[in-house]
Amino acid sequence: MEDFINHQINLVETERKVDFEETSKMLSMFSPIQLQKRGIALVNLKVSGMRTGLGGKSLIDLELGNATKGDSGTFPPHKITSGDIVGLDEYKKDKQTKKVIGSEYSGVVLRASDTKITVALGHDIELPQEVQERCVCVKLANNITYNRMLKALEQLKFTAPDNLIQVLLNQRAPSTPQDIPSIDFLDDTLNDSQKNAVRFALEANELALVHGPPGTGKTYTLVEIIRQLAVVQKKKVLVCGPSNISVDNLVERLAKHKMNLVRVGHPARILPTVLEHSLDIITRTCDSGKIVADVRREMDDTLNKISKCKRRAERRELYGLLKDLRKDYRARERKVLDEVMMGAEVLISTLNGCGSKSMLKHEFDVVIIDEATQALEAECWIALLKGKKAILAGDHLQLPPTVKTPISLNKKKPKGMSTDTDLSTTLFDRLLSMYKSKNIKRMLVVQYRMHQKIMEFSSKELYGNQLVADASVAEHLLADMPDVTASENTEVPVVMMDTSDTGVGHEIVDDARDNGEQSRANELEVELAVNHIQQLLDDGLLQEHIGVITPYAFQVTHLIRAIREQWPAIEVGTVDGFQGREKEAIILSLVRSNDEGEIGFLAEKRRLNVAMTRPKRHLCVICDSETLSGIKAKASRMDGGFLRRWMDWLSEESDLRFSEQCV
Repeated sequence: MEDFINHQINLVETERKVDFEETSKMLSMFSPIQLQKRGIALVNLKVSGMRTGLGGKSLIDLELGNATKGDSGTFPPHKITSGDIVGLDEYKKDKQTKKVIGSEYSGVVLRASDTKITVALGHDIELPQEVQERCVCVKLANNITYNRMLKALEQLKFTAPDNLIQVLLNQRAPSTPQDIPSIDFLDDTLNDSQKNAVRFALEANELALVHGPPGTGKTYTLVEIIRQLAVVQKKKVLVCGPSNISVDNLVERLAKHKMNLVRVGHPARILPTVLEHSLDIITRTCDSGKIVADVRREMDDTLNKISKCKRRAERRELYGLLKDLRKDYRARERKVLDEVMMGAEVLISTLNGCGSKSMLKHEFDVVIIDEATQALEAECWIALLKGKKAILAGDHLQLPPTVKTPISLNKKKPKGMSTDTDLSTTLFDRLLSMYKSKNIKRMLVVQYRMHQKIMEFSSKELYGNQLVADASVAEHLLADMPDVTASENTEVPVVMMDTSDTGVGHEIVDDARDNGEQSRANELEVELAVNHIQQLLDDGLLQEHIGVITPYAFQVTHLIRAIREQWPAIEVGTVDGFQGREKEAIILSLVRSNDEGEIGFLAEKRRLNVAMTRPKRHLCVICDSETLSGIKAKASRMDGGFLRRWMDWLSEESDLRFSEQCV
């Protein structure tokens, strides 16, 4: 056990080292423009607005500065998102500086859109006028997350193992589930597989996994589990996940049921729609919180008196009073925080947030981790050490957590408590390898997103052919939507545009690195995508109905350049960024087209699974089938034939079109 924990510590330490070295190297070596090309900076920004936000923090809005006439003010493609820590500096296009970019002023991204980024600055940070007028915003590494993961793993070493820890570390098998004779389901719309998963989770004594393939209503299942535990069984429940977005989505769903919820976390990272449930807001508006506010006002008054006082003895006396007030303030604030959190039916936080000071002394009957397959194992332990029972939900057949440490796509995954794993092996993966699935897992099998033809290949290849499309979506097509005309595009669920008819490779290479290898683009596929978009819009679809995705960041840049100005509401992004999302129609550009048959990280079937399961009614795959099926390959590939079988399936089951007839 200790060897395994030490291995996890080494993995986290290595990831931190790689992250900080990579970030420091890039910030010191590259110009702001070069950093922007790599997606971790935005240049030539201006502060367009300033105001005070929650917690007394200063909020600033950043937009493009000196936009030319006719310019939409849209940012170039970047990886700066809500919750990121960013640094701000004056942008000097023609001047070099010896200091590391972004080291001067820092804050947390509150919101990020195509044209505006809102940043909550740290306390007592005031931006100079020259920074406000022209600045660069750069994404920084976050040391707090690493420290909390390492602290949890060190704590695990010296914690007396209870039943849950013993099961999680393979020291004993899960005990026989308790028998609950009958359950009065609070949501009577759940299907049988969802009810089965709810029952299984409630009956488990230590551990239950809920496997939710795309579109199967995992969130609705979790909401029922949480309500049954908190409302019916009166258990103290902690709900968490790796990202603020997934966590806040659960808060929104739970809030509809009038539960006593408390969302713990930095106000700048919480969606505006759920802020009323945040710990910060509740502690400020409850009766005992108003007393704390009175003490704060008294502190402000005392500071004001100090600034006006000229007698040394009187100033010393006022400082003494201020010291006592601060001590009183901290004590009262802690009491209010504990009172609010203890009174909650459900506490909700990110996994990282479970390591905050406000959560230190709290323990729970049940810890529920949503999107557990997108979380590092070390991250999960921050929360798991606070509970007696664990319920993990996710889909291990979609993408694992994003890490900077190189991982092997072709390496056979080790089993159990192996010390030969990398960070792509999640706790969910490890538990499935240690115990038989039927003992710890239940899978949801009815999906409510995709036409059954779109679902077909994924279900057969990855989910044991168990998925069933609900009658409400099984046959739905674009042509069934209001104001959409029936056409060759709107009456077919799957289209394949094959560029292999040209007989040559079309991919081009960018110098910027993407997922550990050079990023690619394909202008022919961009042209085909634009033509298909135009046809769908002519048939009556709205821009909001369409998404264009690709595995490569360089291709995203090319697609945005071709699409954004004419159709600003069409969403363009990477496959990874679209995980958990859906659109009525998805256009997927796979990019790779070369004489060597090289497919790069398209060999990762989990990425392809995400890509092919984003659409509801229409999937258009643009690709070079000869490159992807291995016809051009000079050596055997290590993807198990998944990509080749998908190409074969598309050739047989889709509306097959060749590029020359589509341009």
